Amino acid sequence: MVSPSLNNEREELYFRHIDYVGYRRTDGLWDIEGHFRDRRTVDCPCIDRGGMIAAGETFHEMCLTLTIDDDMVIRGLDVKIEKYPYRQCPVAEAVFKNAEGLRICAGFSKELRRRIPQKQACTHLFSLLIGAANAAFQTMAQVRMMKYCRGVRPDPLDTCLAWDSSGEMVKREWPDFYCRKDEFSEEEK
Repeated sequence: MVSPSLNNEREELYFRHIDYVGYRRTDGLWDIEGHFRDRRTVDCPCIDRGGMIAAGETFHEMCLTLTIDDDMVIRGLDVKIEKYPYRQCPVAEAVFKNAEGLRICAGFSKELRRRIPQKQACTHLFSLLIGAANAAFQTMAQVRMMKYCRGVRPDPLDTCLAWDSSGEMVKREWPDFYCRKDEFSEEEK
C-alpha cells in the first residue's frame, strides 16, 4: 500500500476486502475459494435492509468455490451472496452455473460475459469469479510447470510481456517454445 504524505490527513470512507485460497483435492480436482466484502463509514439508506445499513456494517458479502480440473475446465461453481443491499440480489446466484464446462484460457472473460448476461448477474460476483480464475493459475503453477517440462506448450505463452514467445524469459526458460519475431507468420504480426 502506498503511504500518504505526512502532510495529508485522510478519512476512510470505503473498505473492500477480497481474498482467494487455492486447494488441491484428494480426487485430483482443484478448489479456489474467493471471498468478497465491503463496508462504508457512513449510514446508507436501504429499504430492503430495514431502512438503513449502519456505518461500519458489511454492505456486500459473498463467496464462491470454483472447482477445476488439470486442464482448467470448470467442473463446479458454487456461489453465495450472504449480505446485499437489495432483496433481488440473491437471484443472481443461479446464473453463475452457466460457467460450468468453460475452460479458463485466453478469451475466458469474453465467453463468461456471453454465458452470464450482465443484467442477470451480480457485478461483484462476476469480478470475484474473474479473480478466482487468475488465482487458479497461481494455485496450479507448480504442477503445471512439471507438465511444461514434459514438452507441453505453456498456457501463459503470449499472454503478457514476460511470457512473450519472442521475449528473453521464454528464450531462457522455455527455449523449445521461443520464436524470434521474424519467425512469426503474417497473421501473427
